[in-house]
Amino acid sequence: MKKIILIYVLTIASLLQANDFRFYVDYASFYDQETPFVELYFMFPRQAMKWQRSGNKLQGKFFVAVNIYQEEQRVFAQTLAVEDVCSPGDTISVNDFIPELVSLHLSPGIYVLNTTVRDFYSGNTSERSMDLKVRAFDVSRLTVSDIEVASYVGRTQKKNKFTKLGMYDIVPLANPEFDEQNGIFYTYFEVYKLHAGEKYTCKSSIRDLNDKIVIENEAVETVAPGMFDIVIDYMDVRNLKSGIYDYHVSIYDEFSGQEVNARKRIYLTQDTDLDAFVYEEYTRLNTEKLDSMFSIFKPLMTQKEIKSYRESRLEGKQQVLIQFWKKRDTDMSTAINEYYFEMMERVQYANQHYTHFKDGIKTDRGRVLLKYGYPTEIQRSEFTGGTKSYEIWLYEGLRGEVKFVFCDIKGRGYLELIHSNMEGEVYNANWRAVIQAGAKDY
Repeated sequence: MKKIILIYVLTIASLLQANDFRFYVDYASFYDQETPFVELYFMFPRQAMKWQRSGNKLQGKFFVAVNIYQEEQRVFAQTLAVEDVCSPGDTISVNDFIPELVSLHLSPGIYVLNTTVRDFYSGNTSERSMDLKVRAFDVSRLTVSDIEVASYVGRTQKKNKFTKLGMYDIVPLANPEFDEQNGIFYTYFEVYKLHAGEKYTCKSSIRDLNDKIVIENEAVETVAPGMFDIVIDYMDVRNLKSGIYDYHVSIYDEFSGQEVNARKRIYLTQDTDLDAFVYEEYTRLNTEKLDSMFSIFKPLMTQKEIKSYRESRLEGKQQVLIQFWKKRDTDMSTAINEYYFEMMERVQYANQHYTHFKDGIKTDRGRVLLKYGYPTEIQRSEFTGGTKSYEIWLYEGLRGEVKFVFCDIKGRGYLELIHSNMEGEVYNANWRAVIQAGAKDY
């Protein structure tokens, strides 16, 4: 099996061969009395630099243009030069990046952050655009800032651009992708509306997409120095399997009884213990295994993709499935396919919870979960004298309120979909009668 780390390396290499290269952008906003204080974090790849000899050293340089737009009007612009030096013969890996930071004040709102990087000596350029959402902080109650992920935290010896509050050097980590070699990180955030001399508790964890805690730090009780305090946390995720996770923090103020939660998305790209195939691995599967995968993911595919798969031979089927995943990658700036891992999380959940006679993902509940995601609410009823066992899944915001009704119509412990008001799904206006004890199947 190709390992996901290898895919990451090959992806970087292919981007560098084109007139483009991968760099990372992140941000965090913090409360200020007038307008939020926003920090923009960058990581630029040293391997993308073209080096020129300067004395007995090699010198590289990027020019970076940072522009922020709101409703197509530019509200901020800054150009900076990012320089680096190395010695002849030094080995520069794909994991060597230069951190950078830009700070500014922005009014609360939604912006577009555009960053263009040009290598000074080669002329190669790369561009990245992303949404920038600046919060309006309500400090009349317990509030926490955005979370900054950091690669290094230390006491300030000499003030520099990464120094916060004159005390700590916090080197930002704009790339939230980790593996077993690079799986330790720090977080920095600020807490507002505390009570001086009173205790508050901070509890942090790593959670999967089902909000299940997979790593949890011990709760830390602190006496608030004033209405404001900073929190620096430490996490080690090297033993987690590949996937998408959230760093989650909960702050509880013992004086007011208020609690506030915040989270930050991270990614694990391990090269071992993958529960599912990385999509490039489809090139190694035979027709039988491809058909098995196709039967699972067919509900997510377009009619054109389904038709193309059914009409293809082995190599064609492989390419249909590979392109299926590639086209749905929700963020091409990251090394992993977020859509792929999200779907595999749903497959895993369905197999763990719905397997009965057959794999959970191949049941009606598994198919609905895969296609529409986790419901907003589930109403359940076990077998009683009045009704059969059933579940009603409600989805708010999905074309209004969408409903899926599953029922164990034959009393075998297997819930079947008997009704939905979702277009294209089975509809049965008489579903309330079906769930009654003793009722016929339909």
